[in-house]
Amino acid sequence: MNHYNCPYCEAYLNANGFVALLIRKDRGVSGIVLLSEELGNYASYMNAKIESKEGEKSDFNCPSCSKSLIYGNEDKLVRLFKTDAIGEKHTILFSAIKGEQSTYQISEERQLTFGEHALKFIDPEWYLKE
Repeated sequence: MNHYNCPYCEAYLNANGFVALLIRKDRGVSGIVLLSEELGNYASYMNAKIESKEGEKSDFNCPSCSKSLIYGNEDKLVRLFKTDAIGEKHTILFSAIKGEQSTYQISEERQLTFGEHALKFIDPEWYLKE
């Protein structure tokens, strides 16, 4: 089983096949979003009142400590930590833009990419330049 954690408070974020995050919109609306814990599966569930439009950026926060999970200089990526079934630790980055399917699993040994927009970051070491 994979365990997803907040990079700040280390709270466990996954339950029953989903990762639960706090999502905040520019218009002051907030709530919980459920994301599939399977990398490359872009199914998500949230209340219809906080539904995002295609191309819209959302702010993601830890539901435990409320800290922003937005990562990087351009504020377009969300960062979580993942420990897989064999105990290997990874950094998970995914797009904060609705409809942009790009996810990255980064470990000491390798980087895996998922989603049709994953090549947005061509430089294989872009994440080290932050």
